[in-house]
Amino acid sequence: MRRTLALDQASRVTGWAIYDNKNLVTSGHFSIPANKSMQQRLLSFINHLDELINKYNVEKIYYEGIQYQSNIETYKKLAYIQAMIIYNTTLHNLPTLELAPSHWRSILKDKHGIKFGRSRAEQKQKAQEFVKDFFNTKATEDEADAICLGYAGLLEDE
Repeated sequence: MRRTLALDQASRVTGWAIYDNKNLVTSGHFSIPANKSMQQRLLSFINHLDELINKYNVEKIYYEGIQYQSNIETYKKLAYIQAMIIYNTTLHNLPTLELAPSHWRSILKDKHGIKFGRSRAEQKQKAQEFVKDFFNTKATEDEADAICLGYAGLLEDE
C-alpha cells in the first residue's frame, strides 16, 4: 500500500488529499493569511506540509505544476512555493510527481469522460462535481482540485 499526498498549492489556500493506493482517505485545506510577508507565508506553508507528511506517513507527493497567466507576481509566488515543495520532499527523501493542470484534467477526461471546460470557474465546478459523484465527497474548490490531481497522479503511475 502506498500513502500519497496530493497538493493544489497556492500562497493563500492550499487544497490537499490523502490516498491509500486509489482510496481517498481524507482531504482538506489550509489557509495562510495574505497580510504575512512572503517569507512568513513560505515558512507557514512548509510547516503545514511537514505536518501532513508526518501525520499521514506520506510516501509520495503529487503537486500541481505552475503556469504563467499574465501576472508575474502571482507566478513568482507560486514558483517559490513549488521550490519549497521540492526542497522539503528532498529533505524527506520522498518521490514526487508534478502534474500540469491541463495534464491531470486530460487524464480524467480520458478515463472518465469529464469535460472541464475553458473557464476557471467551469473547471472548478466540474472538479467538485466529479469528486461528489465519484468519491461521494463534498469538497471546496481547492480540495476538489487536490483530490482530482491526486487521482490523476495515481492513474498516471499505473
